[in-house]
Parts: sequence; C-alpha cells; structure tokens
Amino acid sequence: MTSLFNILSAKTLTLPLALAAMTVFSGCATTTSPEARSAYDKTQQNLKSQPVSIISDGCLIRVEMGKNDVLYEQSNLTSLAMMATVEEALSEKSLKVSRTTAPFVCGALSKEALTKMDILATADAKDELNAAYPLLSSTNNLNQATNQTYLTLLKAFAQDKRKEIDQAKGNSVDLGLDKTTLETLKEIEGTDKVFVSMVTGSKPSFGYSMAMGVTTAVATGGTGFVTPQQGQFHHLYLVDLTTNTVDWAKSTPFTGQVFKMPVNERLAYKGILSPLYAE
Repeated sequence: MTSLFNILSAKTLTLPLALAAMTVFSGCATTTSPEARSAYDKTQQNLKSQPVSIISDGCLIRVEMGKNDVLYEQSNLTSLAMMATVEEALSEKSLKVSRTTAPFVCGALSKEALTKMDILATADAKDELNAAYPLLSSTNNLNQATNQTYLTLLKAFAQDKRKEIDQAKGNSVDLGLDKTTLETLKEIEGTDKVFVSMVTGSKPSFGYSMAMGVTTAVATGGTGFVTPQQGQFHHLYLVDLTTNTVDWAKSTPFTGQVFKMPVNERLAYKGILSPLYAE
C-alpha cells in the first residue's frame, strides 16, 4: 500500500474517501434468526397501519487521476429509477406510499467532498469544477428550509452511523436527529415511517484504469476501510421519525445500467426488501 500512496494524490483519493463509508458495509447475506424474524414481522404490521414515504439519493462518481467527476445526469436518473423501484416493491407488499422525494444528487456527501470534485452536468458534457452545495436534483422545486431539513436527514447517515447500523445486526439504532428536524420531516412526509434509499457507485476512467489497474483497491485515508474502484451499491434504511431510530437497513451491490446513458428506468433486484420481507 505504501507505493500506492506515493503514486496517488490527495485529490485522487477524494472519491474513495467519500464513498468508502457507503460501500464497505455491503456484506454477505446471513440467516435470519427466529427472534429477528419475529421483530421483522412486527415491523411489517406497523407499516401496514399507516402510509410510508421514500426519500431517494444517487451518487455516481468517475475516478480520475486528478479530480474525480460527479456524474450528475446519471446520478439524478439513477436516484429517480431506484425510487420508483422501491415504491413498486413496497406497493407489492400492500403498503401505501404517500410521498416520494429525490431532493439532491450526492446529498449524503459533505460540502468539502463535493466542492473538491468536478462535475459532468450531462453524459456528453465537459467536466467543470463543482462549486454548488448542495447539488439539487432536476426535480427539486423545494424551498431552502425544506432542502435544509432533507440535507440534515441525509447527513445523519455519516460513516460512524452507518457502521453502527451495520453492526446492530437488525436491531434499532438511534439516528440522533434533533427534535425540530424530526417534527418538520413528519409534517413534510405526512408519516413517521420513511424509507431512505441511497445509490452509490464508482467507476474508474480509462486513463485511471490504465495507470492503476481496475482491480486496485484504494485505502481510505487512515479509516481502516477499503473500497473497490468499481461497483454500484444500494442502501435502504427504514427510519421511524417518532422514535428517532433506524429500524431496518440493508446495503448490497446490484446490477443494471447506471453509469451509461440511458440509465435503466427500473433497477429491481432479488431480495430488495429482504430480510424485512421473506423472499
């Protein structure tokens, strides 16, 4: 790894630093215990008693030898496609989805991370330095206060929190949102049960692949985690705004065309709601 750090600049490490926390917790499927199954069944019953909402985010990055590129168009369309996919999956379980929102592109990334990257506004555009924060989605017509509320929610899924959720093995985890944000979100969403959907992905450019090799793993700047250069991952969290907890979560790689245009309009994969719902 020493030689790798000698070759890579700090700018090149921006993507793995930002996305590592989103991808390292994608583990292998495990057998659901009877206790966990009972808890999931109870959660199912609670979900049937009221509407649910979906808040979606997408963040696809092209890894470069210099500044990495936010693929805005692909990220935006992938977020919308996965939001529709999750809505379809929930509807198939007889749940009423009352609201769907995709406010940002790369909404979970920090201002520091985003403003150190370039952005491709469309698939055919030239990369430009990104100065915007947050990056509003193409469908965002929300006011500043509402945007800030959604941003606070997404930022709550910081690296340490995602690690805590993963280690909880299905147990509820405190999300740590302040009371004002919780009450505002409940008012906006019209429910206290919210599915937060995040798609993250990274793909090396041709030049980067030639220089480094596509199978090279990049260390994440002292965090102790490693993220692959290539991949696309879906992270789905069930948030209870009354208890301020994440009551169910999963992170998994998935297939589908997201880095190239046109992005798949549906990104369904087997077990998208498992083990919350048995397949």
